[in-house]
Amino acid sequence: MTIFDPAEGVPPNPAHDDIYLVEFPRSGITWLSFILGNIELRLAGAGEFVTYYNHHRHVVDVHQLRGGGRINRRLGRTFIKSHSTYNPDYYFVVYLVRNPIDVMVSYYNFMRREQDYRESFDHFVRHPLFGVGKWKEHVNSWLYVKDEPQRLHLLRYEDLVRDAQRVISGLYMNLGVALEEVLLRDALERSSLESMKQSEEHYRRSNPRVRAAYIGKERKIPRSDLLTDDVMAFIIGETVEELRAFYPDLLPG
Repeated sequence: MTIFDPAEGVPPNPAHDDIYLVEFPRSGITWLSFILGNIELRLAGAGEFVTYYNHHRHVVDVHQLRGGGRINRRLGRTFIKSHSTYNPDYYFVVYLVRNPIDVMVSYYNFMRREQDYRESFDHFVRHPLFGVGKWKEHVNSWLYVKDEPQRLHLLRYEDLVRDAQRVISGLYMNLGVALEEVLLRDALERSSLESMKQSEEHYRRSNPRVRAAYIGKERKIPRSDLLTDDVMAFIIGETVEELRAFYPDLLPG
């Protein structure tokens, strides 16, 4: 089984103004990458849009650079995806956080599908390498480090789901760009769940090696089937401080 190593994370040709999109795995970074890639392509006047096949061309995944590959900075801003824990070499950072309950459910389904993980969900959330303790470590490494010069913009996945237009407009205001409403609406439409699923399905039809859908709920164990009272209590108990800070509504009354 391949174990995720969060220690990697700097491209071979870093630039000071690179903007790193950072998350603990399964927090929504692919969706965010589609949105930002489509915005940047529109701002550049390019006749392209983001697809499942090409999205790492427009928003590079630093963990998937092959053979020491260098980043080609084609657009006005260079966004780079990363799962790294705190990295002082990242100057501009957009940190995407998602509540640990949904992250664990999504990550477990991902590991079953992609890494052939066959242990129970209870075993998974307690695992020292990718369980909820790792989520806690990742979040704390970014949000509580004392690094005043580093620029960090925090996004909650749940806020992105609730009002993507407001959240993305707020991010671009920090970047110094007032997005036109028509441009933003078009980018969000091209990055909708349905558009992403259609793009992935088109890609899957041309690649016989793809085993299962990455986007959506196909062949995934539902949240309700995994979250027993004991597992829920364990996740909440391990992350009570983080939940109090970012998700107080998830704490028991």
